[in-house]
Amino acid sequence: MTHGYMLIMRSPLLSISSAAIAAVIILLTLMIPMVGPLLAILLMPIIIAGYSRICRALEEDEQTKLPLLFAGFLKYAPRLIAAGGFLLIGLLIASITTITIGGDALAALMDSAKSANDPEMLVTAMWSAGSNVTMSLVVGFTLTFGLMMAFQFAPMLIFLSNLTPIAAMRASFSGSIRNFIPYTVYSIIMQVIALVLSFLPINLGMVVLLPLGFSSLYVGYRNIFPFPDEIVASQTAANEPEIRPDDTPPTA
Repeated sequence: MTHGYMLIMRSPLLSISSAAIAAVIILLTLMIPMVGPLLAILLMPIIIAGYSRICRALEEDEQTKLPLLFAGFLKYAPRLIAAGGFLLIGLLIASITTITIGGDALAALMDSAKSANDPEMLVTAMWSAGSNVTMSLVVGFTLTFGLMMAFQFAPMLIFLSNLTPIAAMRASFSGSIRNFIPYTVYSIIMQVIALVLSFLPINLGMVVLLPLGFSSLYVGYRNIFPFPDEIVASQTAANEPEIRPDDTPPTA
C-alpha cells in the first residue's frame, strides 16, 4: 500500500484524474439498460490494464499522459475482453450454484433482505434459515473469492506479461494463493479504509480510495510477477560463469 501511495505521489493529478475517469466510464456503462452490468464486467479488464500502463510509466519515470488510460483498447483488447467474459461466466456459475444449494429458503431470505430495515433482524433471519442456506452462502462466497483471486492480476498479466486469458487467470490464482496471508490482510485493510473514507462528504473518500486501490493492485502484481525482460535478464545472469578475485585468465 505504501508503494502504491508513492506511485500516486509521482503524479497526483494524473493518478486521481485517471482513476476518476475510469470510475465514470464504468458507472456510465452500468447505466445502459439491460446489458449495462454485463458490458461493465467485460470492460473492467481493459480499464485495469490501462491504469496499470500509467503505473508502469510512473514506475519507469516515463512521460505520462492521460491517453495511456485507454492503452488496453489498443493492445490485447480481445484477450482482455475474454478475461472479462471468463469472470462473467464464473460469477454466473457461482450464482447458480448458490441458488441451487439454497433453494426456496434462500429465495425467501433474499426477499426478506430487500424489505428488512433492521440489520439485526436480517442476521437473525440468516441464522434461522437452515443449514442449506448457510451452506449455500459459504459455497457462494468461496467460489466468488476464488474467482476474484483468479481475476485480480489477470488484466495486468495479459497486458504487461503477454499471457493468454486462461494462463493469466491461472497465474493470478496461484500467485494469490502463494501470498494468501498478505492478500487477506491487504483486503481487510482496504475495506477498513473504504469504511472510514465513506464518512467523508460528497464522496471525497473515493478520490483517495480509487487511485490507491488501482496503484496498490499494480504494486501487488509487481511484487509477485516479474516482467518478461526481467526473467530473461535473471536467466542470463544465472548462466554467466562466476568470476572470482583469485581467478587468473588463461595464458596462450
